[in-house]
Amino acid sequence: ILNILESHKGRDNPITVQELERITCSSSRKIRRTIANLVIQHDIPIASSVHYPYGFYLITDKDEAIHCLRQYWSRVKEVAKRAKVLSKTVEKKFNLKYQREFDFKGRIK
Repeated sequence: ILNILESHKGRDNPITVQELERITCSSSRKIRRTIANLVIQHDIPIASSVHYPYGFYLITDKDEAIHCLRQYWSRVKEVAKRAKVLSKTVEKKFNLKYQREFDFKGRIK
């Protein structure tokens, strides 16, 4: 996948997960897991775009990095909000308290 991404540098030249599936004969789940591993374990700056043009690409400059990070932190914020509301709902409905791992103020509990 990294070899393929070498031909997809910059926000204007992404490759879709469907194209990666076709080229690698792998599932989208495996592709996404591999890309996450490249970022987390190998410090490869890979972004994904949810706006046209869609897909994964290697980050080439500060603007692309900022764009990618804003997008990820926005997702984190929305998922955290949903988890918080769902936790309250589940606690009320099922009397279940679920310990949160993160407090989402930048600290790990």
